[in-house]
Amino acid sequence: MPPITPPAEAILTQLGIFPSSLSDMSSCFRRTNCRAVINWLTRYRPADEATQLEQVKGYLEAFHHLCTIEEWDRAFTLISTRLNTPTQEILHYQLKLWGHYQEQIDLYDQLIDRVNPQWNSGIYNCLGATYQALGNYPQAIDYFKRSLEILDEIGGTDLERGFVICGLGGVHYALGDYPKAIECFEQWLEIAVAANELHGVGIAVGSLGNAYESMGDYARALDYHQQHYKLSHQQNDQENEGAALGNMGSVYFSLGQYPQAIDHHQQHLSLAQKIGHRQGESNALGGLGSAHYASGNYAVAADYLAQQLALTQEMGDLAGEGNALSGLGNVCRAVGNYTEALDYHQQHVAIAQRIGHRQGLTHAYGDLGNVYSALANYSEAISCYQQQLTLSQEIGDLAGECLAVGNLGKIALALGQYAEAIAGLEKQLEIVRHLGDRVREGQTLSDMGNVYRHWSDSRRAVEFLQQGLEIARDTNDRQGEANALGYLGNAYRTLGNFPSALDCYQQQLALTKTLSDIAGQGRASEGMGNTHQQLGDTESALACHQRALAIARHLGDQAGVATALGNIGGVYDQRHDYERAIDYHQQDIDITRELGQSPAPGLVNLANAQSELGQYAAAVANYREALALLRNVGDRWGEGLTLSNLGETLTKLKCFPEALETLHQALDILRELEARPVEATTYQYLAILYRQMGEESLAEEYRRKAVGLADELGMQLKEMMNDE
Repeated sequence: MPPITPPAEAILTQLGIFPSSLSDMSSCFRRTNCRAVINWLTRYRPADEATQLEQVKGYLEAFHHLCTIEEWDRAFTLISTRLNTPTQEILHYQLKLWGHYQEQIDLYDQLIDRVNPQWNSGIYNCLGATYQALGNYPQAIDYFKRSLEILDEIGGTDLERGFVICGLGGVHYALGDYPKAIECFEQWLEIAVAANELHGVGIAVGSLGNAYESMGDYARALDYHQQHYKLSHQQNDQENEGAALGNMGSVYFSLGQYPQAIDHHQQHLSLAQKIGHRQGESNALGGLGSAHYASGNYAVAADYLAQQLALTQEMGDLAGEGNALSGLGNVCRAVGNYTEALDYHQQHVAIAQRIGHRQGLTHAYGDLGNVYSALANYSEAISCYQQQLTLSQEIGDLAGECLAVGNLGKIALALGQYAEAIAGLEKQLEIVRHLGDRVREGQTLSDMGNVYRHWSDSRRAVEFLQQGLEIARDTNDRQGEANALGYLGNAYRTLGNFPSALDCYQQQLALTKTLSDIAGQGRASEGMGNTHQQLGDTESALACHQRALAIARHLGDQAGVATALGNIGGVYDQRHDYERAIDYHQQDIDITRELGQSPAPGLVNLANAQSELGQYAAAVANYREALALLRNVGDRWGEGLTLSNLGETLTKLKCFPEALETLHQALDILRELEARPVEATTYQYLAILYRQMGEESLAEEYRRKAVGLADELGMQLKEMMNDE
C-alpha cells in the first residue's frame, strides 16, 4: 500500500529543518527534538495493514516534538500538509473525516493562542466545527465567536468571516432555530458568491437545503441539494458530492419516498467507502437503517445500524455511536423487544452524558419515553419526556421542545386526559408554526384530530384531520398523508360513516404500498377490519385482521401480532363463537406478557367473552386483574371502561350492591373524561341493574339517558337484556 504522506524531504524543506544543519544548533535540547522530527518523518514506515492513525503516526509524533521546542508555526504547517488520500485533504482535517475527533482536538489545544492571529482564528473555527460534530453546542458557539473576534481585531476578510458564520449557522440549525440558521447560511452564500468561492457556495446551498427540509419545504430543500451535488461534481469534490446525495436521501425520507431515499443513501455509502470518508460512511449507513426501518424492513435496518455502530466504535465517534444505538433501540421497540430497546437507549443516555452531547441526550430521553409508553409504564414515560422537555428548553432546542410537548400530549391521550393532551399539542402547534415547519404543523393537527376522536368529538376530529391531510398533500408529505388518512378513517368509523371510513383506509393502504411501508399496510388492514366488523361483515373483517396478523409476523412485530390476535378474537366475539374468541384473546395476553407489556386490554376482552359464556367468576377475576394494572399506570379511561364491564357482569351474578357501586364509580370517571360512548353504555347497564332490583322508575330514567346520549352520538346500544 503506497504511503498517504508526501515525501519527507519536501516537508522538511517546507519546515526549514535540514539534517545538515543539526550540528550548528547550540542547544542540545533543540537539536535532539529536531533530530526526532527528522527521524519520524524519514524513517517511520507504517505496516502494510496499518490503521489510519498509524499511517500518519510519523507526522503526529513529529508535531509533538515541534511543540516541545515551541515551534508553533512549524507545527501548524506540518499538520496542514496535504495527504495522498482520495480527497487530498490536509492532515488535521483528514482526522475529522476519519472520525478521530479527540486526536484533532489534542492538536488544536497545543496550538491555540500560540500561532499568528490569522491561523489562530482558523484554529478556533476548526475547534468550533469539531465540538459541533460532537454535539457540544455551547462550546462550539464560544469557539466560533472567538474566531470572529480575532478576525475583527486583525481586519480579516469577508471570506474568512463567512466560513465562521457558516459554522455558527450549523449550530443554530442543530438547535432547531431554523430562521437564524437560514440567516447565517444566506449571509455566507452571498459572501461565497461574491468571492467566487465555489466550494463555499456548495456548502451554503447544502446547508440551506437542510434547513428548509427541517421546515418542511421539501421542494426548495431538494433544489438546494441538487445545486450542491452539481457544484461538488463539477469540482470533483467527492466528500461533498456524497454529502449532497445523503441530504437528498434525507429529503426523500421525509417525503415518505423510501425507495428513492435508499437509492441515494446507497450512492452516498459507495462514494464514502471509495474515498475513505468514514464519517460519510457512518452517516450513509444510518440513513439506510432509518429508511429501511420506516419501510418496515426491520431486519435489514438492524443490519445497517449494527454496521454503523461497529464503525463508530472503531472511529471513537461517540456521538455517532449514540445515533446508531438510538436506531437499534427503535428497531427493537418496533418488533416488541422492549428489554433490548431499553438497553440500547440507556447506553445512548450514558454516552450523551459522558461527552456532554446535550441534544443527543434529549433524543435519548425521548426514545426511552417511547419504550416506556409502549410498555404502558406511563409514569416512567412522563419522567423521560419531562427530562427531554427541560433539557431542550435549557439549550434553546426548539425542535426538541416541540417533540417533548407532543410526546407528553400523547401520554395524556393514553391516560384519557384529553384536555391536557390538547393543551400539549396546542403548544407543539405554536412551536412548529414559529419554526415555519409546515410538515410538522400538518402532523400536529392530525394528532389533535385523533385526540378529539377519543374525546367523543368526532366532528371536530374530522375538521382537524382534514386540515392535517390538506397540509400533508400540499407539502408532499406522503407518510403524513398516509397517517392522516388512517386517523380520518378512525374518526369516520366513530361517526358511523362507514363508507367514508373504508375509503380512507383503502387510500391509506394504496399509499403505503406505493411507499413500501409494510407496517403502514398492516395499520390500514386493521382499520378496514374494524370497519367491516362494525358493518357486521365478519368474513371481510376476519380477512383484514388475518392480513394484518401476517404482516406483523413477517415484520417480527410481536406487539402487532398480539393486537391482531385480539382483533380476531373480537370478530369471533361478534359471531358469538366465544370459545374460539377466548383462545385468541388468551394468545394476545400470553404474547403481551412475554413482551413485558400490560395485558390489561386483552384481559378485558377475555373477560367479556367469558361473561357471555356465563363464566362469571373467571370474568370478574380478569376484570379485577385488569383494573389493578390500569390503576397502577394511571389509565383512567381504561379504568372507567373496565369498571363498566365489571358492573354488568356483577349484575349477571346478582351481586346488586357491588354492581351498583361499581357502575357509579365508572360513571364518575367517564363523565370526568367526557368518554361519552362508554357513558351511554354504562347508563344502559344501570337501567338493566335497576330493573332487576325492581326499581322501575330509576330503570326508566337511566334507559332514557342511555337512549338520549346514544342518539346524540349516533351510536347503537346493545339489545337490552331480559330480566334473567
